[in-house]
Amino acid sequence: MASFADLLRGVNSRIGFNAEDPDRSDNNVDQKLSFSAKPKKNINLDMERKVEQTIGDDFTTDQAEKTVSKLKINHGDCTTTYTFANDKMAFDAKGKAVDEDGWRVDIGAAGEVKQADKKWKVTGSLDIKGSDLGGAKLALNAKADYNEKGAITVKPAVNIEVADEINLGVSLKSDTKAVQEIWPQLVYKPKDNKDSFYWARVDVTRSWLMLGCDQKLREGISHSFEALYGYGKDFKGIKGQPIVIRGGVNYELSEQTEVGCAASIGDTYNVGMDVEHKVD
Repeated sequence: MASFADLLRGVNSRIGFNAEDPDRSDNNVDQKLSFSAKPKKNINLDMERKVEQTIGDDFTTDQAEKTVSKLKINHGDCTTTYTFANDKMAFDAKGKAVDEDGWRVDIGAAGEVKQADKKWKVTGSLDIKGSDLGGAKLALNAKADYNEKGAITVKPAVNIEVADEINLGVSLKSDTKAVQEIWPQLVYKPKDNKDSFYWARVDVTRSWLMLGCDQKLREGISHSFEALYGYGKDFKGIKGQPIVIRGGVNYELSEQTEVGCAASIGDTYNVGMDVEHKVD
């Protein structure tokens, strides 16, 4: 049973879309070096160094280096993660509270601090999954953030799986005074074609309607495409029309090498490609 965010997580990564923060614009990554190790069965260590391209207000370019190290420990019914990056430190813990009669409940707590920016936040989370709702399955996720300004942000999301083919869900974001984000979503996974699925989702806040498909052509080859229609009066896409097309492809060339490419065409266009090679 997939959660709301997990259903299209791979698609969003492939097409280069940040569904959690659509207004966010990340720097292009020029190069990235990652190291992963498993010194013990219950311990994972990940280290990453990347060089990003930054663009100033006068459109001059520069490079910025970022580093991050993560230590993840599985304690059995609880998992803890420690993050040390060049711009922040973070801690995350998640544990199993209930796992019986078709129900699974996990609770979590997290915190992060950005010393240079004098920012911090703490987070509480609740994940509920139920597999016996009259033939349907339920996944409910809720997070609440509290930051240095005293602001509270609540992010609930629910997904209901019907007859193993249709997933209906909605995601919200609120400051407890008003709702800032509303994302209804429908995902159709046909039983007779396990390698393809289709979706429709709406960003009510920005007045976007999105329709897309994902296809696994064969082992190691995946394509994702999405058409966006902006039904707000000021939205401009291709040739001034309220349409944006975006897509992404992923090819596993070997067990060590993988190539990905993403493109978006609207009022402007962007194209990016990345190559990943693993050395064991």
